[in-house]
Amino acid sequence: MILEKSVIAIGILVAHFLNGSNLFELGSSIKPDFMIILVIFFALRKGTLSGLWVGFFGGLLSDTGLGGEIGAKGEILYKIGLHTLSFSMIGYFLGKFGRTAYNENFISISVTTFIITLLARLSTYFLFSIFFHSNLNYAFFSTSLYNAAIAPIVFSALTWIYRLDPASEH
Repeated sequence: MILEKSVIAIGILVAHFLNGSNLFELGSSIKPDFMIILVIFFALRKGTLSGLWVGFFGGLLSDTGLGGEIGAKGEILYKIGLHTLSFSMIGYFLGKFGRTAYNENFISISVTTFIITLLARLSTYFLFSIFFHSNLNYAFFSTSLYNAAIAPIVFSALTWIYRLDPASEH
C-alpha cells in the first residue's frame, strides 16, 4: 500500500518535471500536459478516489510551478489552487461517470484524452481569468491534440509501470 502510493507520487513528480522540460516541445507553445494525462489515466483505471487525489496533488504541484507575479499594489500573488481545483474535479467526475463509457482501445483513449484535456485547459483558463487575468499564450487545442496523439503510448507505459490489467479494471 505504501509502496503503491510512493510509486504514484514518483509518477506525479515525473509528470511535473516532464511538463517543465522542453524535451517534448514542438514550436513555442505546443507541448503536452503530462499531468492531466496522469489524472485521466488514474481516474479511468482506478476510479473516483484515485482520480481525485492524483488530480489534487498533481494540480497542486502544477500550481507551485507557476510561481508568483507582482500585483497592481506591489504585492506578490501566487496562483495556488487553480490547477488543483480543475484537476481534482476532472479526476473525480471522470472516475465517477466516465469509467462506464470508456473502452481500452486507441481511439477511445485518444478521444477521451482530447476532450478531457480541452475541458481541463478551459476550466483552468476560466479560473485564471476570474481571479487574475487572461493569458493570451495559454494553448487549448494544440495541447489537447498533442495529448490525444501521445496518450495511447503513455497509457501503455503507465499500465506496464503500475502493473494494471486493462481488462480487469472495469
